[in-house]
Formats: sequence, C-alpha cells, structure tokens
Amino acid sequence: MMLSCLKSRSVTVTGKLLTIGAALFLTSCAAAHVQKPVVVNDTQPVAPVAVTVTTNMPRTMENAKRLDQNMQALAAGLAKKLEVAGIIAHAATTSETLPQANGRDLALVVDIGIIEGGNAWARELVGFGTGQSRLHSHIILYDERGTQLTNLMDFTVKANSGYMPGVLAGAWNPIGFGVHSAHAIAKEALSDGHEDADRTAEAIVTKMVDYYRTNGWLPPENERNG
Repeated sequence: MMLSCLKSRSVTVTGKLLTIGAALFLTSCAAAHVQKPVVVNDTQPVAPVAVTVTTNMPRTMENAKRLDQNMQALAAGLAKKLEVAGIIAHAATTSETLPQANGRDLALVVDIGIIEGGNAWARELVGFGTGQSRLHSHIILYDERGTQLTNLMDFTVKANSGYMPGVLAGAWNPIGFGVHSAHAIAKEALSDGHEDADRTAEAIVTKMVDYYRTNGWLPPENERNG
C-alpha cells in the first residue's frame, strides 16, 4: 500500500540518473490514524451496538453541507461496515442517541470535533498537503447494561487527505497538464464530500473488530476467514 503511495520520477542529465520524488518528499496516502486508545475488557456477553454521530461544532454557511454529509455518512456507513464485520449494529433511534444506564445495548458515540474540507483543486493540482482536508473525531463505546455507564473504549481518529504529489508534479508538458487538469476537475465533480468520513469509519471498525476479538465476541481472524 505504501509503495503505491510514493511517487518517484527519474530523468537523465549528462549521463547521470537523478531520482526525483521519493528522495525529495516523503509522501503519504490519505489515511485515518487512531490515537490515545483506552480499552477496558468486558467479560459480559456481547450486545447489539447503537451508533450515534454528534458534534459540538458551530454550524456555519461554509461548513453546514459538509458537516451534514459526514455525519450522515458516518452514521450509516459505520452501522453497515460493522454488520459486514460480524458485529450486530444499527443507527441509533431518537431515544437511543443519548447513552443511558439500565439499557440493553452498547452505544458507539462518534463526536466530530474538527472538519475541514480544504481545497480539493489544490490537493489534486498541487498536492504535498496543499488544500488538505481533515476530520477529527472522538469515539467512545459505552456499556449501557448496568446502573452506571461504563466506557469500554475511548480513542480519537484523525483522518486527512494525505500528502500525495498533485498532477502538477506529473505535468511535464502542456498536453500532459491539460489531461491531468481535466482529470482533477472530473474527480472533484464526482466527489461525494465525505471521503474522510469513510476513512474514519474504516478505522473505527478495525478498532472495534480488534476489541471484539480480544473479548472473545468474534472468532480469531484465521477462523473467520477459514
């Protein structure tokens, strides 16, 4: 995966090979990184998971559309991806959005703290972090099955669009630049605006699967795949 993320170009100058790209920039793909995980093992039987996505961010004309898109994508995407991974889950109903004690389920709450769309054209045309998008979320898995709420998992996911070289790095002639520019424009037009939410969901599901396997709620990977 990382090898496909590195761009390297070579040119011959006076008989010598000069490697450009990886030697000048350490580029990275778009990704979502889990930070500061706190995990408490649970010996109880597994329970269904109600997924809630919240935010305390002030809504503005600039961020409202992207915020709604990402919240909806996370709520729906997480529930679906968890089900695919073998974890019974559903988007929380109105009565389930606030975790509460004396319940029957687990509550997975994703709170969006930072969302920045950046500049998609700058990312595509220039790259190397220019116009980078960001989505930072705080995730807590609550156990509602007692007289008090228990935090089973608590961590942060920071997703971004990465530092890949833009098409300008590969546009060595006007024709090439025109082709790459058209590609960038087409890609931006087709973008759904919640790529960072998709990356965040993948990171959360991976963490949930690891936790479930640790608790014995899911079979080991080799058994599941076998």
